Amino acid sequence: MERSITTKDGSRLWTETFGHPADPAILLVMGGTAQGIVWPDVLCELLAADGFFVVRYDHRDTGKSSKSDGDYDLSALAADAADVIVGLGLAAAHVVGQSVGGMVAQLLALHRPELVRSLVLLSSSPDANGDVRVPPRTGLPGPRRPMLERAARLTASPPSGPREQFAAAVDGWRVLLGPTVAFDRSYWEGLVKRVMRRSVAPDTAGHHLAALDRTPPLTARIGAIDVPTLVVHGEQDPVFPLEHGRELCRAIPRARLWRIAGMGHIFPPHWAPVIRSLIVDHLRAAQLRRSW
Repeated sequence: MERSITTKDGSRLWTETFGHPADPAILLVMGGTAQGIVWPDVLCELLAADGFFVVRYDHRDTGKSSKSDGDYDLSALAADAADVIVGLGLAAAHVVGQSVGGMVAQLLALHRPELVRSLVLLSSSPDANGDVRVPPRTGLPGPRRPMLERAARLTASPPSGPREQFAAAVDGWRVLLGPTVAFDRSYWEGLVKRVMRRSVAPDTAGHHLAALDRTPPLTARIGAIDVPTLVVHGEQDPVFPLEHGRELCRAIPRARLWRIAGMGHIFPPHWAPVIRSLIVDHLRAAQLRRSW
């Protein structure tokens, strides 16, 4: 079911839900510049079949959600996530954040702890920059060569026109998937087509990169997060090398790390059953501990 939620500052956020509203809620927070539909449909459906009410949504400045002037940091995106939970009438949610969405999830847990039952942080970090060529401020390693080479290609020859933009977007997913996972071109081309159909000119998704640059590292603050946290990180992540996942696990008191050999920054859709099992096992354990 699709629904629009109005935030406290008047923005409109597109949301889509799966499952029964009476079930425990999972809020899926996608990474920076990406639309909510990047969460695979099959993952949402599997989680709903496991007895969860699943919510995915478009961040402001992406997809069917409102455009803005871009004058914000990641705290604004965390406030949006809180407004989605409240706007859907949910008391609280298990929050699953991908990449920069994981940083938004961390801020949500810090700013509105009453809304967060547990965290799952996929391919995320406590410290990153919008420009991949700029290393993290806390000394964590920067992106690997494939990401830097892609940035150099885009700088040297920016895509012009729909065909070049389409090809560049598909290539971006290929790089994010990593070097060891088979690239299902038909799936990713189909996803890019869906994303482009849902995009409304002008494209303001780049505001997320500026928001990331305005956000100080979270490392010193996330020690205050007091919910069960699962950190899932690929050993071949070209954006946030494994040290980023280790740092999250070190800094968040109730966190544990699950490494996935061969995974890059994102997981392919056919891995959805594996990711679903990791999420569900963690959430059920978190719910059991709350009932003691």
